Amino acid sequence: MPTLSSKIGTWELDHVQAWSDRELVIRAPEQRIIAPETLVATIGSCFAAELAKMMGEVGLRGQMHPGGLFYSTTTIRQELERICGGWPERDGEPPWPVEGGFIDPFRDYYTIYPDETELRRTRADADAAANAAFRGAGVVVVTLGLIETWRSPTTGATYRQIPHPAAFPTLGAAFHRLTVAEMVEDLERIRHIVRDQLGAEMVVTTSPVPLHSTFTPLDVRVANTESKSRIRAAVSEFIDAHHDVHYFHSYEMVTTAERQSDYYREDGRHVHRHAVRYIVAEFLRLFADPALQLADVDSSWLTPISKTAPTVEPERRPRAPKPTTAPASFPRRVARGLRRRARAALTRTRTA
Repeated sequence: MPTLSSKIGTWELDHVQAWSDRELVIRAPEQRIIAPETLVATIGSCFAAELAKMMGEVGLRGQMHPGGLFYSTTTIRQELERICGGWPERDGEPPWPVEGGFIDPFRDYYTIYPDETELRRTRADADAAANAAFRGAGVVVVTLGLIETWRSPTTGATYRQIPHPAAFPTLGAAFHRLTVAEMVEDLERIRHIVRDQLGAEMVVTTSPVPLHSTFTPLDVRVANTESKSRIRAAVSEFIDAHHDVHYFHSYEMVTTAERQSDYYREDGRHVHRHAVRYIVAEFLRLFADPALQLADVDSSWLTPISKTAPTVEPERRPRAPKPTTAPASFPRRVARGLRRRARAALTRTRTA
């Protein structure tokens, strides 16, 4: 049984690991939920995209949501609800007029449609592709990225990003940072859809990529810390409540690395390609059949764990002995003599 020792004694516990005992590979249970025939669908932020890119290399079946990136729990919930026949608010959101035509408020802003009919036809085709990807999935991987969102003043729906510059000045979109409670509520709904309606296993990850920018008065580093902290707290509470949901530690692999620069590129945000490959390899090691593993994964670039030494108490110097009581100093003797002479003079004056 594992033990924890301290100056006051030793405890025997079911689980314990000291920070100084951590290793290069983060420990986690192996849960083989992905077989060669399993269809995997990913949705969310960067890891969802990176995993999808490498599926073909290992013969993994499935794909990322064809609509691109979804950064928040709310936008992921909305889209999964739509896949299962919900989210009627989307149809009540009018397209945004821009130079040359219209854009879809809930898809990418680079595609301009000549008219609303073409926009809705293309949207229907994209919806059908997403439905096919997720309705047959055996595993759904959800990656969460940020808490800063913009809400529609018309329907209350949440946009996937800040509204297009052509629409933003007059739209009146409301900026909102998701709370831990709101994200837990979103995750509960997502789990219900994935587990009960799609019949799939659910894996949750948190993106280690920092905010590109913040829409708050905060320094971007403070805003990013609050964003990631809220997400990670929500995921922790959610995982604690549902042992049928799996967590993958891509966030911790990067942010607790001995040297974060091993993972991050020169911009301090995006992850090196060799590091992405290593992260995906760890995901497959934990969740996929042994036949579905990346070959020749290099980890030599990782800085070994070294910051494990116990704190050394500084050497205490012996205290200097207290000085012995010295005789009264010269000024004190003079003062006493003056007081005696003053009293004697006073006495003579009274008796004269």
